[in-house]
Amino acid sequence: MAVTLRLVRQGRRHRPFYRLRASDSRTAPTGRFLEELGTIDPLEKDNKKQVILKQERIAYWLGQGATVSPTVKSLLKKHGVGGSAETEVAAVSAAVSAEAEAEGATE
Repeated sequence: MAVTLRLVRQGRRHRPFYRLRASDSRTAPTGRFLEELGTIDPLEKDNKKQVILKQERIAYWLGQGATVSPTVKSLLKKHGVGGSAETEVAAVSAAVSAEAEAEGATE
């Protein structure tokens, strides 16, 4: 099953509201979905409430090989979420090795 991360527009006329969903690529964008990964409210005045993303779950689906729509890709890049699974593994291993070096230096 090919999983796609894509935005679904909701809300009324002139009041857009988007949901970021993981769904099967063969289903309609507004049809069945596997998981809801966040919301985007472009008219919200508070920037912290404007984009709410479940970063751990997004990273999980990207690690599972999910494809991303171009709009979602730019959104994730803007908010520093995702990237490739190899990049995340490299970042975690670098942090662990830095902690180990710091502990070795203090002893």
